[in-house]
Amino acid sequence: MDFHPIAGVVWYAIGRFYEALDGKVQDLGYFAHLGGLSPLFNGPPGEATAFFTFRSEPFSTQTLQNGDLSVSLDTTGRFTLYLQREPRGDFSRPETFSQGEPIATFERLSIAVGTSVGPLSSNLFSAALRSSVDFTHGGKSWNLARLIPEGITQLGTGSTTALPPPQGYTRVLPFVGSALALGGNVRGR
Repeated sequence: MDFHPIAGVVWYAIGRFYEALDGKVQDLGYFAHLGGLSPLFNGPPGEATAFFTFRSEPFSTQTLQNGDLSVSLDTTGRFTLYLQREPRGDFSRPETFSQGEPIATFERLSIAVGTSVGPLSSNLFSAALRSSVDFTHGGKSWNLARLIPEGITQLGTGSTTALPPPQGYTRVLPFVGSALALGGNVRGR
């Protein structure tokens, strides 16, 4: 009898949350694993060599306190994955993560809840695939709708220690995220 998992890890994301002067937040970064796509980097792994990046639309957050836990409620919103044919991601220049070819857009299905205590934070959210296009990479044709047709559920771990923000931002926090493919009909339509 063959074993077929209900869900599998489809990506590992490395990114940062950026809080703008108006209080809105966005996240952006790159992928250390994305389905079976290869190669992921044009040289030693890092943001400057990543072929696949992501960036969210700005969203609002609300913070609640529960003892020593700080709970963040993030509104629903969209984020886009990009193919960077000439990688040049630079965390000091957030716009570099969205200068490639858009290959897929996802939408969080509900508010995202994040929790912080001490030096670490965590969050969990699901996002439906809303659009994707065919693209060629590594000599093969791809479309994320074939890899993750329903979307993902991502568990993220972050640091509460802020990094120096670039101009136009008040705070930057690093994170990593691991996503599983969603199954069934969860598109929320």
